[in-house]
Amino acid sequence: MPAPLTLAITVLAYFVLYGPQPLLPRLADAFGVTESQTALLMTATLLPLGVAPIAYGAVLARVSSRQVLIVGVGALGLATILFALAEAFTVLLALRLAQGLVLPAVLTAMMTALSERTQPRRMQRVMSAYIASTILGGLGGRLLSGAFATYLDWTAFFIATGAALLLTLPFLWRVPAAPAGAARDISAASIVAVWLRHGNWRIYAGIFCLFFVFVGLLNFLPFRVRTLHPGASEFLIGLVYSGYVMGIVAALAANRVIAVLGSTRRALASGYVLYVAALVPALIPHLPTLFASVFLFCLGMFLVHAIASATVNETAGEQRGMVNGLYVSAYYTGGVLGSYLPGLVYEGGGWTATIAVLGLVGLVGLGLTTSYRDRPAHGPPGQ
Repeated sequence: MPAPLTLAITVLAYFVLYGPQPLLPRLADAFGVTESQTALLMTATLLPLGVAPIAYGAVLARVSSRQVLIVGVGALGLATILFALAEAFTVLLALRLAQGLVLPAVLTAMMTALSERTQPRRMQRVMSAYIASTILGGLGGRLLSGAFATYLDWTAFFIATGAALLLTLPFLWRVPAAPAGAARDISAASIVAVWLRHGNWRIYAGIFCLFFVFVGLLNFLPFRVRTLHPGASEFLIGLVYSGYVMGIVAALAANRVIAVLGSTRRALASGYVLYVAALVPALIPHLPTLFASVFLFCLGMFLVHAIASATVNETAGEQRGMVNGLYVSAYYTGGVLGSYLPGLVYEGGGWTATIAVLGLVGLVGLGLTTSYRDRPAHGPPGQ
């Protein structure tokens, strides 16, 4: 698949996923709902992402990733345009749920398509580039939706994003289809076997914790910014996510970090330690310090994510669809719980209690990843 097309679809998919996040306070006011109810706009999309990737992984054992992408991208584009036209909060929730049912098809198929065309020795480099594109989409979606809401209209952002997704379909249609995987029975036993293979369950579980903490912090950042700066615009709230740029640096540097530290295990542990430590300055009631903590937070998060996604793919073999389905499922199941449960803590105990809970989950994830079986570095940086 051409790199520009891969980049465009991935970025737009993450525009859809994270575009509403800086708008949550505005949407809460507009539709007369609470903070935790508004956070359901993120939960509704993340919920299917926690389960559906396993089903799509099974589909990808029989159907080419190109076919799944064509259907998924088309449906996502339509659902995103309809989201912008909705006039009731319940309709917004329903459409976010629909987006969540389609997004895992696009993300799982994209990871599978990349791994199908990549040799194991280049897997870390290719997956790091893919993770960098997801970061670009997550950052761009938040910044642009905030800018549209402040200077134009928030609905225009989603209409433009949906239309752009539909415009990629003619290009996807021209991409040669890779052969579908050999048909095989998908059972609970086979899924468990893939989960346990090579001790990768530790990575899947660690990724669950990673994204629980990530979504838990970033979902309630807009409300924290409003607490510290009551007059903050949606654009200013969007800017707090600018720490995402460190994620691009981390993803592209992942291979070098592994080489310098000598093993995957050390690189994963280092990223996770930085990630959890970044929660501490987020406790300080000072807006610039909060901004700075997000930079460190994203640096650690995406270093772990880039290394983990490549690690499970290097030994995937013919089980690429299921391996990526399990990875995406573990990732977003953590996100589902992280998008809502910390909100209950936030409403009942405030920001400090929320950070304490997130730190505890982060420490569990750190323990899981450091127990992963060591894998030596593959050679000099850049390979």
